[in-house]
Amino acid sequence: MTEQSTRQTQTTVHRTFSGPLVGRETELAVLRSAVTACTNGVSTVVEITGDPGLGKTRLLSELGELAEAEGLTVLSGRASEFEQQRSFGVFASPIRSCFGRLQESRHGPLDEETAALLELVLPRGSRSGRHGFAEMDRSRLHHALGRLLTVVGQDRGILLCLDDLHWADEGSLELLHYLLRQPPGTPLLLACGLRPRQAAARLRASFRYAVADYRVERLPLSALDRQGCLSLLGATHPPARRDRLCVVSGGNPLYLEVLTELTLDGADPDGSPTDLPDTLRAALAREIASLTGDELSALRAAAVLGDPFDPMMLGQVSGLGHGPALEALDVLAGMDLIRSCGQSGPRHEVRQLLQFRHPLLREIVSRETPPGWFLSANARADEALRASGAGAVERAPFVARSAQAGDLEAVRVLTEAASLTTRSAPAAAATWLRTALRLSPQNPTGEAARQRLEMLLGLARTCGTTGDLVSCREALSEALDLVPGDRRDQRIPVVALRSVIERILGSTKAAKLALKDELARWPKTEAKVNPLRLQLATVGMAQGAFEEAAGHLDTVLALTAPPVDSRILTSVAACRALGAAYSGRTGPMTAYVSEAASAIDRLGELATFLDEVGQLGWAEVLAERHSDAVRHMTSGIRVARRTGQSYMMPYLLLCQSYARQGTGDLAGAVESAADAEETAHLIDRPDLIGYALTLRAAATALREGPAAAADTAERALRPAEHRGRLWELSAAVLASVRLDQGRPDDCIELIRTITGIDRSETTHTLRAMWFCTAAQAEMARGHTAAALGRARQAAEAAEAVSLPGQSGYAALAMACVRIDDPGVAAELFTEAAEFFATSRLVLAESRARVLLGRALVASGRLDEAAAAVGQAKQIADAHGAGHLSALAGNAQRQIGARRPRSAGHFPAHETLSEQERRISQLVSRGLSNRDIASTLFLSPKTVEAHLTRIFRKLDVSSRSALVSVLAELSADQRLAG
Repeated sequence: MTEQSTRQTQTTVHRTFSGPLVGRETELAVLRSAVTACTNGVSTVVEITGDPGLGKTRLLSELGELAEAEGLTVLSGRASEFEQQRSFGVFASPIRSCFGRLQESRHGPLDEETAALLELVLPRGSRSGRHGFAEMDRSRLHHALGRLLTVVGQDRGILLCLDDLHWADEGSLELLHYLLRQPPGTPLLLACGLRPRQAAARLRASFRYAVADYRVERLPLSALDRQGCLSLLGATHPPARRDRLCVVSGGNPLYLEVLTELTLDGADPDGSPTDLPDTLRAALAREIASLTGDELSALRAAAVLGDPFDPMMLGQVSGLGHGPALEALDVLAGMDLIRSCGQSGPRHEVRQLLQFRHPLLREIVSRETPPGWFLSANARADEALRASGAGAVERAPFVARSAQAGDLEAVRVLTEAASLTTRSAPAAAATWLRTALRLSPQNPTGEAARQRLEMLLGLARTCGTTGDLVSCREALSEALDLVPGDRRDQRIPVVALRSVIERILGSTKAAKLALKDELARWPKTEAKVNPLRLQLATVGMAQGAFEEAAGHLDTVLALTAPPVDSRILTSVAACRALGAAYSGRTGPMTAYVSEAASAIDRLGELATFLDEVGQLGWAEVLAERHSDAVRHMTSGIRVARRTGQSYMMPYLLLCQSYARQGTGDLAGAVESAADAEETAHLIDRPDLIGYALTLRAAATALREGPAAAADTAERALRPAEHRGRLWELSAAVLASVRLDQGRPDDCIELIRTITGIDRSETTHTLRAMWFCTAAQAEMARGHTAAALGRARQAAEAAEAVSLPGQSGYAALAMACVRIDDPGVAAELFTEAAEFFATSRLVLAESRARVLLGRALVASGRLDEAAAAVGQAKQIADAHGAGHLSALAGNAQRQIGARRPRSAGHFPAHETLSEQERRISQLVSRGLSNRDIASTLFLSPKTVEAHLTRIFRKLDVSSRSALVSVLAELSADQRLAG
């Protein structure tokens, strides 16, 4: 056999998926259904799992053909085992394809986020080198991808195929996680292929957190049965050999085809299924073995450069020079070892990118490359990039693979790359810093010690951004070991930051111990360690040790020489405000909140005060100053994003969501809760994830009804730990959702976990609300005596804090208990509504007025009931509270049904003209006269004249009464029908 024919025979080994797809009829049916669903506007996640060779990639290819035939935009990407340091590698090809499509349809400039996203996924050697892009916060890049998919898929929808996800880099996993929780504004069919036994726990968990917007299909692939194997083999082999191939292949389609090709080449199938991965590698290695020296060098250089790679760099990396490298490349392409990626990128991307035929082929080339040649090739790649003007970010992977211990230039490049990517790709930045630390002196002194300290602090910040807070803590501990014991200026910031990380990890005891150990090093009268005392006070407040915390704050002020630094006053006021809010000391709380708010508003830069901003925000929420909390959280979130302090984001976003719900901004509350869930996932805090889901459930229940919130509420309970203040807030919100769902027993159980006598810590400023919820649940269970006890507890709790909102809940609780006396209940509901109006808890006011309307109906005061319910509906409609609006609408129909029918009343179609009926219907939908005029192309005065006639005909004197009469007439018409 000639060399050329040998090569041609061996190239058939790769054609794993060239034959018919057999034994996957069930899977294909699921894929067809998913494509149809996408064309109908339903987003779907398809998770295809299985061992190598079972056909994951083939199914994704078949899915692409099905989707393309239906007019979907098809985007595909794959991960590589050797590119895990390359951020967003799985999404590189899809993003480039999106930009290519955008440029075909429009020529306007890209916004900053989408331009940064493109810059980060361009192949090495093709980037603009605009380092500012690399520094962009990753959350902005996530949102940019969502917008990009929305624009590209707006016509029909998108199929996004992501293969080999078990090799995905951290940045890609974060993007996938984002898409699973925040679907784009276009139907998306997200198909993912992965090997389950090699998939990281984080990847497996991502699919479990897919939101309800997605339909989820899981396709675990198994081996083909005997009939499937025989169908794939056809009649090429004798029956006995076919049977043997079926047994030895274990039903794996890829192994079966490799064995078939080996048999055709004269080999005899042998071994067992466990030997076949090595057999497959041997078959592929035979292809490589036939290459000449230049061809092998070019292939090795391609493996070094990455997948995909720029062919114009092959000459220098391989050491062959430009011409010989391109000649070798032609041979590799002819043998189908190297393939074109296709023109998927922007039109200005002139160079055609290339890739290996299959990831396994690149794996074999890489593993067979001599280590010395590999190191030299990476050094040549770095030199080529350096000579072309490439920056540290592009050079870092090659430097990391070629540098030796003690190479200070390599350390410089890696630390620069880390500083540039800390925010956009923090996992990669952490890798560069760890490599730089490995290359730098391990027992440094002098300047080398200072540089190592800076790298460790950088690693701590980067790990804090990724959410790897344990590694952050370890880096801080190692950094502290490098700081001399007498260098107070260096030790204090490190210890303070470590205490913050310990608190975020939930280890308040460890934070307290670390702070006390460091304070013991210094004189008790030393003012320069006040930052540690402030942290100790914060820990004390979180633990409920209010007197101890107050003592630390008093010490801080006593040791600070006048005039006291405004920054210290800010920290003290914020800490005291939150402590007073927790403990229910309303008088001091009001003063401290005002003081802290004024101090923070005067600060020019909040970057070093985000802890204080968060404390103030939660204190404002507990003080019923929700609008102020929203304002301060919005400022803090903006600064946290700008400065890369991701570990603070969940704390701030959760407060913003809670405050927005308090103001009635339900859409904003859902948005903030979704962002909080996203950032809590990034730092791997299940308890924060649970609280974020809780807030989403509460807002969703008010917007769309309890049934719509059921799934989110169930998910919120899974990661919850039944302890701490966070659980108090979560349990209280979930209890109200359970009550609305008609599950009073579950509601009571949740309330008991936060109001028991064994509670060592409790948030006093919310207890009246909790007891009110419990009172309503007890009434729903028919336990009037228990409800009365809870109502009295609510009254006591409200009296203790003297907050109007809590007084409203106390009045509401007693009103629900006294419902057997409608007159008394109506007075109490009125009192509750007025308290809620005073505290601007608009949705609580709306609910109270609905209940007031029912009590007034029971008292026979129908006009007053109509006015109360009409006001409730107006509030609900103005804030998008669909559930409350529906409750008010039901109450209006009840009022209409209770009204006495007079002889002068006739059906609406007999008493009102067509125009008057249209105007009446718009009034019942809550439109103003001006809105009605605009809708019907009338003048406002004409609408007023029509309304006057309508009022006279139906014998009503207000818009709310009109709505009630219309509801009654509508009910009569339905009965008559």
